[in-house]
Order: sequence, then structure tokens, then C-alpha cells
Amino acid sequence: MFIAANWKMNLDKQSILEFSKDLQNFKFSKDVRACIFPPMTYIDFLNRQIQNLPIYLGGQNCHFKSSGAFTGEISPKFLKDTGCEYVIIGHSERRIFNKENNNEIKLRAHSAINADLKVILCVGENLIDREKGNAIKFIENQILKCIPENFENSYIAYEPIWSIGTGKIPSVLEIREAHRNIKEILYKKFNVNTKVLYGGSVNVENINQILKIAEVDGVLVGGASLKVKDFLAIYTAAVKHLNNSL
Repeated sequence: MFIAANWKMNLDKQSILEFSKDLQNFKFSKDVRACIFPPMTYIDFLNRQIQNLPIYLGGQNCHFKSSGAFTGEISPKFLKDTGCEYVIIGHSERRIFNKENNNEIKLRAHSAINADLKVILCVGENLIDREKGNAIKFIENQILKCIPENFENSYIAYEPIWSIGTGKIPSVLEIREAHRNIKEILYKKFNVNTKVLYGGSVNVENINQILKIAEVDGVLVGGASLKVKDFLAIYTAAVKHLNNSL
């Protein structure tokens, strides 16, 4: 089980310091992996605050080149050098606001894997495709065009665009169908058994319902991960879910 916290462009140094202090006395489970994706400028700072804790670090994006004249970009090697184990690639906000297309996302994922990072590759449909019944076909197209070689140790995050930050989530049946189809596509087309996270308005109120879906291997949390109390409540829910499943 994997709990990934995407802080996006939130939390300054003082906020991160306070957040980290509240983590120190918490008892983490060896069965649930937690990873925080802070703003790029604070990766090293957060790493120093939690170096004694079983929490992984990740980058929110990386470039498709390891070095070069790319002002404002971040090399996957730099992420690895500052303590990151994971990187988010293809988040819908990057696709929409930064115009990242499927080919560019594939190149970024490939570059990250070459730098020994584990990729969390985001896919998901917009509301129009969902209402027209094209969601699964849309997701399959994203996967086929974005998956690089050597994807065995990486993840897919299913994030329906219409659910991110809106408080709305797909039904249990819709989440199950999406996750099941994603796993089938990856196995049939690429011969990999990939874990799939759910993302999109995950919070304390709906985490138990989401985790009950057998095809869900964890969650990618946005806004609800910015408060340490909510982040730990979501983590605790995952631990309880695993214990109840044994």
C-alpha cells in the first residue's frame, strides 16, 4: 500500500518544519509506504527534517534531459542526488497548464527511470470523455503513448481530471473499472504487473471507501496532504485497512 502526498506549490519552510515535527512521534508501519512530493526548492530541507523517518521523497516533475541549457527545468539526476526515490510524471496540471503532450511525458518518464527514479505516471479522463462513455478508451490511449521501457518498478496514478480539487470522486464501480482496465492494458501490452494508485479529491472522509476497492493499491493525495493531521489520518486508514484484510 502506497500513500503519496503531492504538496504541489504549497507549504513554505516554516510550514514544512512544523509539519515535520508532528511526524516525529508517529508510529509508521512497515506495510504502508509513504512518500512526500514537496516543492522542488524544499526537497533537501524536508529530507533533513525527516531523515530518521521511514518516509520517501519525490519530485513533482523532471525534465527529459539529464543536463543542458534548459532554464528553469529540473534534471532527474538532481532529484536523485537530493534524496528522491520517486517522481510524478504527466500530472493533469502539467498536461493542461504546461502543454505537456504524451510524447514529452514518455520522454520524461524514460529519463527518470534512467536516473534510477520510480515513476508515478498520471492518467485520467476529463468530464466530457467520462459522460460520453469514452473514459477507458481515452486512458488506454494515454498509457500506450506514455509508457516507456523498463516500467516494471513504477506506478500508474488514475486521476480523473474532473475530480481533482473538486471534492467529487467517481463511483466505486467507476474506480474499480478504471483500475482493472489499466492493469489489464499494462499486462497485455507491456507484460508488466503495475500497481495503480487512485488520485482525485482523496480526503479523510472518503479514504475508507476508496481503500475498500480491491484494485486500488494506494492513493495520490493533494490538498488533504497539506495538513499533517489529515495526512496521518489517511495513512492510518491505510494501515487499518491492511490489518483488517489479513
